[in-house]
Amino acid sequence: MNLKELLQNQPRYKQDQIWQGKFDSHLNSYDQITTLSKDLREKIKDFPWLSVKPILLQKSKDGNTVKALLELSDGQTIETVLMGRVNKRETRENEFRYTICLSTQVGCPMNCAFCATGKMGFKRNLSVDELVDQYRFWQRHLAEKDGGEVDNIVLMGQGEPLLNYDNVKEALNLFIKYGKIGQSKITMSTCGVIPGMKKMIEDSDFPPVRFALSLHSAIPEIRKKLMPSHADNFFEFLIDWSKQYHAKFTSRTQFIGLEYSFLSGINDDDKNLKALIKLASKLGRVRINLIPYNDTTGIFVGSDMEILKKWQKKLMDSGFTVTIRLSQGQDIAAACGQLRNDQIS
Repeated sequence: MNLKELLQNQPRYKQDQIWQGKFDSHLNSYDQITTLSKDLREKIKDFPWLSVKPILLQKSKDGNTVKALLELSDGQTIETVLMGRVNKRETRENEFRYTICLSTQVGCPMNCAFCATGKMGFKRNLSVDELVDQYRFWQRHLAEKDGGEVDNIVLMGQGEPLLNYDNVKEALNLFIKYGKIGQSKITMSTCGVIPGMKKMIEDSDFPPVRFALSLHSAIPEIRKKLMPSHADNFFEFLIDWSKQYHAKFTSRTQFIGLEYSFLSGINDDDKNLKALIKLASKLGRVRINLIPYNDTTGIFVGSDMEILKKWQKKLMDSGFTVTIRLSQGQDIAAACGQLRNDQIS
């Protein structure tokens, strides 16, 4: 039984009080939620306050990235990452901003050729509690460390979020309601699951968080080799879907993010660049994120940084907003595509 099932017969305001208490990093138990009646606190006292247990924390050499290996109630494990970075736009000097990378499944069924998580296979979806408690774990960690708070959430860890649609949707709404996290500070990344993308548009309860597509090639044959989940008609679907997406999410802060990892000799030539420009020009508001490849399998080699800079200039000259991602945590296998539940200290 999860917390939602336990509380389903309770009035809405009591459920709110419990979630408000659980999102308060200063509280350690249900007994400390003093707004609850003594009877209700007694009823829920044996339910776990936190559904994840840290087994191992690894800190990067620069000290700004921490990876946690967490154990779940059934003995399965997941990884989640905390990334700290100085926000240059802050008026206060050395003001750190914290982003957490959350997992949505134990393992992953997508089997992308360049991703370590896909080699683990798929075990199960994470529950709402397990999704939320990754955030709560890091919020407590920061409160004890320096009084900081989570500023951004990215669903870019282990698993495919749109294959765990209902639990991910509920967790996102909980983050927004109780977690001091605005919807524009949350990004959900997907390989491009067509049924889930359709459902996002049709579902009035799906929150307007930022959307990122793991693209990695705009040439169907190449993307299919890199990402076996690529559907034959995906790009045609994507172009039509993008119109529906922008019609539903009309805010100027809403855009379709395109994530592109660079693999030397695979997806980094002029043919791939032209294909990306052609596809992106048909998707409305987009932002393109160019990602240096983090070695995970020993099969691929990352492209030279000069190639990423060349692509960035060409894409910006074509009118797109383009960034080159600053990867963090490679030395502890915490960077994009590297999560695989290693238990090495």
